[in-house]
Amino acid sequence: MRRRSTAFLLVSAALLVVALASCSPAAPPAADVDAYLRARDLYLRGSVNQAAAIVSRVDSRRGSFHQARLLEGKILFFQGNMDEAEKIFRELVRRLPGYAEAQLWLLRTLQARGKTGEAETLLHHALELDPGDPRLLHLAGMLKLGADDIDGALSFFRRSEEFGAELAQSYIESARILYRFGLVDTALAKLAVAQVLLPADSDMRKSVQDLAARIREAKK
Repeated sequence: MRRRSTAFLLVSAALLVVALASCSPAAPPAADVDAYLRARDLYLRGSVNQAAAIVSRVDSRRGSFHQARLLEGKILFFQGNMDEAEKIFRELVRRLPGYAEAQLWLLRTLQARGKTGEAETLLHHALELDPGDPRLLHLAGMLKLGADDIDGALSFFRRSEEFGAELAQSYIESARILYRFGLVDTALAKLAVAQVLLPADSDMRKSVQDLAARIREAKK
């Protein structure tokens, strides 16, 4: 199991290095990529303080390594340091105008800080460019809910829910990959999320149940 987990992390690191090399004029050092992956793994597990200690040593985060800079901002957000998180997200949006993930986190930060007017303006522009992003639709619903506009909130939430089946497919494919690497419990957890996301009348439910049953049987 440990060998398979290590192999999976090595594959992730290799793919990230290739992606960075192809899209950035100055790809970060391999050591920074490795530190970023370790920090991201800790962050995803909820160990934000440990993740913060590692990502703070990634020097290239202030230059070309925008993924590490974004992770730093997300960590600060969950540590409650909204002021510094907002500065990082604004910096990334200004430097990389098409960076949707940074824009999304800036919107979340503005909403959390009660800067509703600015959040609504940015969200309006974001939805004009990408009216089908379920995360943006959810944020729009939350802003409406904060303003006690229940009908408006429900309208945005329903539009966001329509993308549940598409999102479920990502969880299903992730589960297949994780299962191949021997990460059985994680694969089953992904399939459980997929089941929740799928509509009750979806034809995909049966195939997800069958896949989960095969993985459980292999685990015995």
